[in-house]
Amino acid sequence: MANLISNDPREIVAEHLETLRAYATKVLVNDEQLTEEELADKADRFEELQTLCASFDVTEKEIVTLVLKQMMREPKRCGCPTCLARKGFSDGKA
Repeated sequence: MANLISNDPREIVAEHLETLRAYATKVLVNDEQLTEEELADKADRFEELQTLCASFDVTEKEIVTLVLKQMMREPKRCGCPTCLARKGFSDGKA
């Protein structure tokens, strides 16, 4: 696992979330496999994240939601002409 210089729990949580999101993107979006080192790092980071978040009554489900946040959903579109044009291009209708 990466050596963290900060002792601030918020910075540590942010670092873990960023790295776990990168691993999730690699696997879920890019359809790649994690190396043995990445798998071990992922497990260590998630365990430490659980420990840090437990003091704030954050559940494992909420942690997973934080990691996967915005990864699997389409951006919201308001319905203005610009957003409608973007939707048309992404659907291949333009």
